[in-house]
Amino acid sequence: MKKMSISFAMLLLVGVISAQEKFSGGIYVSPEISWFKPDNKQVKSEKGRLSFGFGITSDIALTNAFSFNLGLSFLNAGGSLKYLDSLPKIQAVDTTYLKLPSNRIIKYKLQYIELPISIKGKTKEIGYISYFLKFGISPLLRYKSRADIEVDSNDDVKNEVRAVSFAYHIGGGITYSLKGSTKLLFEGVFRNGLSDIEKIKNYKNKDYKNILNVIEIRAGVVF
Repeated sequence: MKKMSISFAMLLLVGVISAQEKFSGGIYVSPEISWFKPDNKQVKSEKGRLSFGFGITSDIALTNAFSFNLGLSFLNAGGSLKYLDSLPKIQAVDTTYLKLPSNRIIKYKLQYIELPISIKGKTKEIGYISYFLKFGISPLLRYKSRADIEVDSNDDVKNEVRAVSFAYHIGGGITYSLKGSTKLLFEGVFRNGLSDIEKIKNYKNKDYKNILNVIEIRAGVVF
């Protein structure tokens, strides 16, 4: 039900944006691969996570070549971390895990609402194709956070995952003109985390920084 509400809000926003002469907007789907990058030698990144997301994108024209690019995305992310030393405690919503042994692998399955803001530059159309690049900031709002602490345990670990985190993103791609103002969108986006996404403490009871990286390929339609 929550996903349906988000999808409806996205479609409504696309309609409002596209109705304005100075604005353009569209909708897309995106396969994604994500992984963690911890800065503690006692924690290692294991497998990444392959998933799918979707979202809307909009441009507010500044000049013929530059625009503000705004969006609203539903992002599936995560991956696996291997903790080389024992963990004193992990607090899930329904269970408290105490004294987890060393070499424990925890698989995280995270969902975020992303509100990206970027500056976008584009070329004039060459034939039917226009090329673009963009750079900006991505605030990430936690939507769901689950983890397999035991095998297939699927615990709710919102107590151990920060509600808000930040990343920067770099993207680029093409639009292909169809009829009127309608265009096909093909885009690649890389996000690199700027802030820690979790709150779990290591065996020495010191915080460490664990950032989230995501590569996303988008295909959609803009108007």
